[in-house]
Amino acid sequence: MTAWVEQPETSSQSTLMRELDRACLLIESSVGAESPLCRGAERLRERLQQKRLQIAILGQFKRGKSTFINALLGAPILPTAVVPLTAVPTFISWRQTPLIRVEYSNGKAAEHFEASEAVAIQDVLSRFVTEEANPRNRLRVERVDLFYPAAILGDGTVLIDTPGIGSTLAHNTEAAVRVLPECDGSLFIVSSDPPLTEMELAYLHQLKPRIGHTFFVINKIDYLTFQERGCVADFMRKVLMEESLIDPEAPIFGVSARLALMARQSHDEEALRKSGIQEIEGALVRYLATEKTRALDEAIRLKAAEIVGQARAEVELGLRALSMPLEKLEQKSSEFSRALHSIETERLTVGDLLAGDRRRLVDELETRIKALRQTASSSLKRVIDECHVEGLSSWEERVKSGVASATEELFNAASDEFIGAFSARADAVLSDRRQRINALVNDVRQTAAEMFDVAFAPEQEPEAFRLAREPYWVTERLAATLIPDVSTVIDRFLPTSLWLSRRRRRIVTETGELIIRNAESLRWAVLRGLDETFRAATSQLEERLSDAKSATKGVIEDAVKRRHDRSFGAKAELDRLEQCSERLKAAQAEFLTLADIRAPAVCRSSRN
Repeated sequence: MTAWVEQPETSSQSTLMRELDRACLLIESSVGAESPLCRGAERLRERLQQKRLQIAILGQFKRGKSTFINALLGAPILPTAVVPLTAVPTFISWRQTPLIRVEYSNGKAAEHFEASEAVAIQDVLSRFVTEEANPRNRLRVERVDLFYPAAILGDGTVLIDTPGIGSTLAHNTEAAVRVLPECDGSLFIVSSDPPLTEMELAYLHQLKPRIGHTFFVINKIDYLTFQERGCVADFMRKVLMEESLIDPEAPIFGVSARLALMARQSHDEEALRKSGIQEIEGALVRYLATEKTRALDEAIRLKAAEIVGQARAEVELGLRALSMPLEKLEQKSSEFSRALHSIETERLTVGDLLAGDRRRLVDELETRIKALRQTASSSLKRVIDECHVEGLSSWEERVKSGVASATEELFNAASDEFIGAFSARADAVLSDRRQRINALVNDVRQTAAEMFDVAFAPEQEPEAFRLAREPYWVTERLAATLIPDVSTVIDRFLPTSLWLSRRRRRIVTETGELIIRNAESLRWAVLRGLDETFRAATSQLEERLSDAKSATKGVIEDAVKRRHDRSFGAKAELDRLEQCSERLKAAQAEFLTLADIRAPAVCRSSRN
């Protein structure tokens, strides 16, 4: 592969940036600078300026994704193993000298590690992204960024090594699904054992509406004969076409990532050619050179067209309201207010349901914490008794060490269990409410559309609700010094049996207090996580409803107010709105033209 040379901004991107600039000004002049639509358009400008295209390496666990990326990079940098491995997504991007950045979700400051040799880089990564070193992501790593000087990473391209789906480790599958919103394209890795599973097909259906271009790669072809490779590829194409997941002319690549990496390291050009990696690299280079700009531009144009279309719908609503006879407008305004009152009642119901959901989870938390304290008490008493029967020599030191170690192990395990359980429960509860909330928000727009004969396109679904970030789930590491010295002067003069009995009772008491403190710490951590998550869900509902109302009720009320104002120049304002509507319509069409998508109707009236 050729070395990377940074590419200047293309003419199409310059044109799109100018179009976004004009759109921002047009939206501001049409619906006001405080409109959420203005903020949305500005965020699109920022994304275009960054020019990042993220390509994820996706697939079922143990398909050889990490080895495949190593072959692309030309060195064994990412950890590989024979058990489900990657627990945390790794984002790999260009830098002249290697660097690793680890970001945490528990408030801990990001860490940076410099390493130049492949072995050293892999050692650092293994500490954070593997199940063996970081089981169930106990270190609370949010993401790992690897910066590395590989040609494939040129021009702002980022490769993402993802956890495998279908692992016995459910949190790995969840992490793989969560990374989808960050992907602009993907390399989907399969192998011949079997070529495709039902879980992989289901995952591909999830990918289709979220990700642009997907390359299909059959790995481990060195285990197949030439004839078997053709049969596997034909079978895979047949299944993918039946599921409408691949274009008939799209290639399916075959590769041995293992042999490709070995050939790279030994500089064996013939072995490299036979591995099949060069064909994939060539396709990637061509895609990145010719399609990256188009893919990024198209994604931004589609979103820009949606935002401009929403602005035009608001303008059309104002036009319809100002054009109506005043008596009819007041009637429609009253009807709309009554409809909003009904929607507001539903909003309160959804809010009450969310509050009830939270209370039920809190009650469940209290019950489980109580059970944890009982379990911990029994477990630690056994530790104390086991130390007791071993004899008097160094008895107190053994008890302290044993209790501290057992307490740390017990609460680390309990923390993982509670986090997993309440994450799943909260996600399930909030997902059940999400569909109702989406319908509620769209009811506002649809009601206005029906009353005033305009068309609001349904709002895109926001990102699914998730639990709050991990700082609220973390307990501090326990120290062996948490058990105080309970020796007293009087104990020294007691018979040995009585001395041991008194010391044991005191240590049991202190251990009970230790259990209470750490159980409460865990309870408070989970409780804060639940509170933050449900607060965010409620806030999102309020914000989305507020935005929908400002795009409808505010326009209607403003029209009524203006119509009652005798000094209001209706014709001048109608002319202005007509011009805004036409300009927004033209801007929307311009954004959609290069994306090769027909602009949807915005208004059902004769104005359209």
